[in-house]
Parts: sequence; structure tokens; C-alpha cells
Amino acid sequence: MNRKFLTLYRFSLFQKLRAKSFLISTVLMVVFLVGFSNIERIIDWFSGDDPKIAVVSSLEAPIVPVLKEVGIKTKITEKDYSLKQARQVVDKGTYDAVALLSDDPYRVTLISASPEQELQTQLSTALKQVRDQTIITDADVDPALLASLAAPIDVKQELTSTGGKSEDELFAASALVYVLLFLMYFTIAIYGGMIVTEIANEKSSRVMELLISAASPIQHMLAKITSIATVSLIQLSLLVGVGYYSAQSSSLFDQLSLDSLSVKTIVYLFVFFLLGYLLYATLLAALGSLVSRVEDAQQVTLPVIMLIVAAFTVSIFSLNAPTNQAVVILSFVPFFTPMLMFLRVMLTEVPVWQVALSL
Repeated sequence: MNRKFLTLYRFSLFQKLRAKSFLISTVLMVVFLVGFSNIERIIDWFSGDDPKIAVVSSLEAPIVPVLKEVGIKTKITEKDYSLKQARQVVDKGTYDAVALLSDDPYRVTLISASPEQELQTQLSTALKQVRDQTIITDADVDPALLASLAAPIDVKQELTSTGGKSEDELFAASALVYVLLFLMYFTIAIYGGMIVTEIANEKSSRVMELLISAASPIQHMLAKITSIATVSLIQLSLLVGVGYYSAQSSSLFDQLSLDSLSVKTIVYLFVFFLLGYLLYATLLAALGSLVSRVEDAQQVTLPVIMLIVAAFTVSIFSLNAPTNQAVVILSFVPFFTPMLMFLRVMLTEVPVWQVALSL
């Protein structure tokens, strides 16, 4: 039995690894992942040179230092243009934007060739600071009094259902769970559907008749499931490795807080991922055996795909309410368990007997 299983396993595994579709899809996913993780650099690269900005100010206070404080990093040139001249220099391309600031009343007129939403906000913020400071000075109000009125009230929240996690740790764990849930959903949906297609292909090409005569259906099914699982692990390991290396310098990498990945997290992820994959893969393999043509495979896989989508959707909505009673109940339903119980374990304190029962 073991020899027949290993023969079928090796045959199916190397057939998938050598397929052009596997190689091309892997390359495309690596390219997409590298591009997505470096999206900030790509946008900066295509944005070209920094925009040239001119400021026409009738304010008594200097405005350029205030504009720098609110986040304008590009060079700012002070000019003495009229409204007509400002439009002309923008049309000629001398400046990308010209801002006319006045204090009677306080107003900003921004002239630019294209919409500049961020620049509008920065100009409005800077002018508001100048206006507020002028009002404070004229009213002779103690700055310390204003600072005490503007100081926020410190609120410290203690969470009793998160296993001792602080609010910041819970936010980092939620971001990490979101990525891991998506990875789990992606793997089950893509590679589970591959099982159905493979079985339908073999049946339509009469290969199934030869395989059944050489090994039992159970051996064939297990060999198909484990071989595609191995292919998925190889591909995912490559993608995770490339993504980890490529995203180290991005802000997204800092938000994920991968340093919080403990041994417990990795073990739970592996266990729930493996059992979830086997559950859905076995269902899809059984459904794939009902059809004889690849064209009919999509129809039989639809109910299982809907279950996967439902489990993923409920999991995403449960990120902010992992202790909800409906989430707790659904975490014991086999089709929802891999994602929901993993989410609960990561974000809350779950009794050991509940985890054991779900497994």
C-alpha cells in the first residue's frame, strides 16, 4: 500500500512541478508580490521630480516655516504675483502650483494644473495656525492656558478577554491574523480547486481507469491531495520568503509586527491550516469524482467555494468582535473552525478544551 501511494504521490507531484502553468504562475506571483511590497517606492519613482510651488503671501508673519512644519517637503519660493500672473506661470509650467494667501479675510487661492488635495489640506492647516496665533496674541491669552485646554485626557484601557495583550499588541495581532487568514483562504480556494480540475482531467482522458486498476481509490485520493498540498507549500514558502525579504523596508512590514510571531502562533497556524486544507480538499476531491469533464468541474465546486468565502467573510468581520457569541458558536462548525478558531486563539484567551473540541 505504501509503495503504491508513494508512486502515485511522486508522479502527481513532479507532474505539477514541471508544468508550465505552475512555473509561469509562480513567476507572476513573485513579480506581483515584489511590486506590491514596494508600491511606495514605485509611486515615488513614477512621480518624477518634486513639484515646484510658489507662494504669494500678504500675511505679516512668515509663512514658509509654517508650511514646512505641516509637511510640505518640496522647495517653496516666495513671489509677488497677481492672480493673472499666477495663472500664466502655471500655464507655462514655470510652477506646478501657486498659492495666494491673504489675511483679510484669511483665505487661500490655489492655482494648479491638476487637483492637489494634499497641498490644499496643508495650506489650510498652515494658514489656520497663523490665524490662531494672531488671535491669541491680539487677545493676550496665556499660551500655557491654551495648551492645558488642548491637552487630551489620558485613557488607559485594560482588556480582560485578550490573554493579557495590550491595545497596541492586539492591533498588531489583528493585522497579522488578517494576513494569515487571507493566506489560508487563498491556499484552500486556489489549490483545492486544482484537485477538482486534476481529477476531472484524469477522468476525461481515461487515465483514471489505469490508476484505479493499479491502486485503490482511497490511495489515489490521498496521493492527489498530499501532492497538491506539497506543491502549495513549495509555492507559498517561496512567496512568503520573497515577500518577507522584499517588504522589510516598507511601512506595511512594521505594522504586521512579525516579531510577535511566537511558537504557539506558528503551531496553531500549521495545525488549523493543515486540517482546514484536508477538510476542504477531501470534499473537493469527492465532488471532482462526480464529473467526467473539466467543463463541469466549476459547477460542483461552487458550494464548497461559497463555504470558504463565507468562512473568510465571517472571519474578517469578526476581527473587531472575536468574543461575540455567534463567532464562538461558529468556531465549532467544521467549515468555519480553521479560520474562526485560529482567530479566537490569536486575539482572545480560549480554554484548552474548546481548542481540543474544535480540532
